[in-house]
Order: sequence, then structure tokens, then C-alpha cells
Amino acid sequence: MNAVRLAVGLLLGIASVSSCRDSNALATRDSPPGLSAVTLGQLDPDHRYVGAVILDAPSLPWFPVAYSPWYCSGTLLSSRVVQTAAHCLAIAAQFAGYSPDALPTSRIHVSFADNVTNPASWREITGYVFHPAFVPPEGPPDVALLFLSRPVQGIQLGQLAPADFLDSFKNSELQAASLFDVGYGTVGVEGGFTLTGDRRIAAVGFQKLDGDFLYLEPNPGGPCFGDSGGPILLQSGGVEYVVASIHQIHIKFNSDGKQDCTGDSQAQRLDLGSVLSFIQANIASHGP
Repeated sequence: MNAVRLAVGLLLGIASVSSCRDSNALATRDSPPGLSAVTLGQLDPDHRYVGAVILDAPSLPWFPVAYSPWYCSGTLLSSRVVQTAAHCLAIAAQFAGYSPDALPTSRIHVSFADNVTNPASWREITGYVFHPAFVPPEGPPDVALLFLSRPVQGIQLGQLAPADFLDSFKNSELQAASLFDVGYGTVGVEGGFTLTGDRRIAAVGFQKLDGDFLYLEPNPGGPCFGDSGGPILLQSGGVEYVVASIHQIHIKFNSDGKQDCTGDSQAQRLDLGSVLSFIQANIASHGP
């Protein structure tokens, strides 16, 4: 029986000058990236600017782990500002009985630990904001920012790509490029999912690009439940750029009804001018 794919847009995600291809050669799959991602990712102690967004809200019906709190993922862009998927907060609010933009900050924490199961590593936030064009529950643009109560020290920040960065490359160049997904999502196959609390990295492959999303395929791994909001990384010109964040995964249901998190995925582009302006303005108002 053919696998049936269900689109699940939940829980798994600067300059204004476009780049020149000549000066931004992409790191390709043939060039050694210093990583050897396995089927559903490997432990990642290196990308410390990727954190878990820990949501104290009822676990959702389709979430394969009966666990509360549950996770999304996010990227530290300044000492106080974390970017994540807006749908994570909107849906957590809905299932906790609040309006999409009114989930109490006491129910949201962020941790940049390699493993975030110990609450001692959790950081408080003072608030959050959606991109003004986001329409709950899923957008696009599926972009939200969290504001930390105290600055993060000793962690290199994620580097956003310049405006229209992805448009500056041919599809063939992006197909040959090394793309990676980083997040705290579940691991496992054939329904045996586990929410470990570990940061992991997996290689993904380019499918196509449109005005809102970067479309990805497993290579051979990819995002799963809890990775939403986590970054897609692309190296160019010796710089590792955050080009998008996980928005949606496609879950395959096998003939026996078990779910398999090795389907295609969509990532919200972060190199869009309106997204970059929104992020820059909030970083300016909340500190570097």
C-alpha cells in the first residue's frame, strides 16, 4: 500500500543588499562539512545558539509523546532575542485556553543546554511578539520573537542571511549545497518516537523555493515533532547563515498506520525583507 502523507504544520522555522554569487560560494555536499548526520540526526554540541522553546501547555492530540511541557526550537539572534515559529506559541495558547497572543510568559521558557530536561537550565522570558502579518494558527509568515528576561552570555549568535539571499543562487547550486536542520525534536521511526531533550543536527536536501518557503527533503534525515522554529543552516563564503526556520513537516503513515518522520518539510524563509525588518526593529528595541 502506498504511504499516505499528512501535512502537519505544527511542532516540529542584516543587510538589505542581496549577495553576489561570485563572492558567496556555497559549501556543497562534496565539501567536508565536519558533520556526518545519520538517519534522524546526531547529537549537536556545537550550535549553542539553537535553543529549546519549552511550552508548559497540554500536549496536543497529534503529538506522539504524552508529555507536558513540550518543545519547539529557536535561534538566539541577540543576547535577549530568540526567533521561533509563531505557530508554536499560537497553538500552545489555544490548547491552554488563551487567545493566540496571550499565552502567559510564565508558561514559556528557553534553554540553550545540550540537553534541556533539567529545569535548572531554563530561562524566563518577558514577552513575545508575532510578525504583524502572521495569521494564527499557522501563518505565513510563521515568525515570532521571544524576549529573554536576562541576556545570554558566552554564546555566539546565529547569523541571519542578507535580504533575498536564497534568490541569489540557482536551483542547481542549492541542490548541491549542504543544508542542515538543528533542533530539539523527537527522534525515532515507525511510531517509536522519543522526546529526549537533546539538541540534534541532520542533513536535509533542497527541493524548491518560493516567495515564502524553502522546501526540503530528507538527506537522509530531517525535522520531526518539536523541531518547529529551529534553523535551517547554509554555509556560504565561509559564513554559516540561518536562512529559514522549520514551519511544517509531512508525516508518512505506513500501511500499518505507524507514523514515520522521514517525509518532506517546509521552512519559513528568514531572508525576506519584511521578516528581516521585523527582527531588526525588535533587536534594536530589546538590546543587542
